[in-house]
Amino acid sequence: MKKLLGQDNFPGSHENSAFRNAVNLAKLAVKRAVIAGDTVVDATCGNGHDTLFLAQLDGIEEILAFDIADRAIENTARLLEENSLSERVTLYQENFKLIPEYIKKPAGAVMFNLGYLPGAGLETATRAEDSSLAIKSVLPLLRVGGVLTAVCYPGHPGGSEEARQVAGVMNSLDQKEFEVVEMKFVNQINNPPVLMVVHKLKGG
Repeated sequence: MKKLLGQDNFPGSHENSAFRNAVNLAKLAVKRAVIAGDTVVDATCGNGHDTLFLAQLDGIEEILAFDIADRAIENTARLLEENSLSERVTLYQENFKLIPEYIKKPAGAVMFNLGYLPGAGLETATRAEDSSLAIKSVLPLLRVGGVLTAVCYPGHPGGSEEARQVAGVMNSLDQKEFEVVEMKFVNQINNPPVLMVVHKLKGG
């Protein structure tokens, strides 16, 4: 039987900081799903933090990271190099709608961190229609037991519509094939980020 990854260091309830934001919750969902030998994907590598997280998981066979912005690819490459993990990741400067062309086998996890590139302007922001299409295209490529995570930012211009369209994709999924959970912090101000997690139950 393949060994589940991330079990030994899965945060307990005493580590409250593990639940402080939607991105951390996405990482917890991925840790619980991936297994040795998996392919995993960072669909929006940005400044590289999710890519680094994936590269630090033991036993992953293939790590693919995508972003359309050259600055994002440069920042991610630099972060991986600083942590001596460049060899583990293949970076692609590519539109995330084209990810299916690069995945050669069913993926154990795909992470989307939507919105705009931190440190850059809103012109770098993902767009509602593109994001919903990208997520829809990747879902069939999950292996059974795999997860897709999508963090949406309704607080920035266009973010509310993006979250609405992504939720529309999630709501349309057959419950016999997918479990979908939406998580948000209900006592935080300024439209906090929302996490949606899709768990694939069986092949479609």
